[in-house]
Amino acid sequence: MNIGGFDWNLQFKWYLIPDREKKRRMNEVDPVWSPTMAGGLFGISREYFEYLGAYDPGMDIWGGENLELSFKIWMCGGVLEQVLCSHVGHVFRHRSPYTWRSGTNVLKKNSIRLAEVWMDEYKKYYYERINFNLGEFGDITSRKELRKKLQCKSFDWYLKNIYPELVLPSEALASGEIRNKALGVVGGKQHPMCIDSAVNNKARNKPVKLWPCHGQGGNQFWLLSKDGEIERDDSCIDFAGDFVKIFPCHGMKGNQEWICGLDNTIRHRNTNLCLQSSDNGTKLEMKPCTGIDHQIWYWRRRSTAASLRRENTSLIPGVR
Repeated sequence: MNIGGFDWNLQFKWYLIPDREKKRRMNEVDPVWSPTMAGGLFGISREYFEYLGAYDPGMDIWGGENLELSFKIWMCGGVLEQVLCSHVGHVFRHRSPYTWRSGTNVLKKNSIRLAEVWMDEYKKYYYERINFNLGEFGDITSRKELRKKLQCKSFDWYLKNIYPELVLPSEALASGEIRNKALGVVGGKQHPMCIDSAVNNKARNKPVKLWPCHGQGGNQFWLLSKDGEIERDDSCIDFAGDFVKIFPCHGMKGNQEWICGLDNTIRHRNTNLCLQSSDNGTKLEMKPCTGIDHQIWYWRRRSTAASLRRENTSLIPGVR
């Protein structure tokens, strides 16, 4: 059995039940407290649903409404439980029955409304993913008034008491795009190139590529963990000797441990090889560290702690 959670893209995900929740339950048939729930699996009384303000009428069609309801339940005095042996029927349609407005990213708009109303100072971690490009998301005055009326707790309280397993990007040593010093050639033109990859199931075990930097976050947003992982949403950049790929983070370092040097190289701990862009700047390669421009990488944000790590000493001859 799993619990519902989310990542900083504000995407719902299932996770294993944490030890703290296993200890809280008295026996195996007790309900499991879940930080969030999938949208199609809620069971709630109409009276309580309306008391919580129902769904945000400013959200469009689909996306984000399950997280909003999950946050409201916990922050406004309720409990969200997974009841063992319960059954919920859900009919999946072959196609969407809605008319989607052109030129509007509905999921992004809904997520911004969610962040603005419920996530307090932590909303910045979602905004980093979209390069702080909020656009038009409508009036949220009534939703903020609802939160005030219900005397809901802070999102900080929610993270510390309900979902302490969620890793904060502020704990990362570096974050944002990873831009190569050398230019790449795409479509016959030179471009600054960034490490770019999806991290869904289809992307796993596939080569990580370089793509012209677009400054919009998304597939070019990365975090450098304290354990040297270059990761996003539980997927890590991994090198097992064949090619640089996306693989589920396993927390055991090994193929997923990278050292971002004071010289702005990215060295693989296991092999002592450096991450390098190909001659045309579109592919990632692993080569002996020489300090050429194709091996120099710039993070969008890099903390002082990242620069002070002793293991960041360069392997390039004559450079310390």
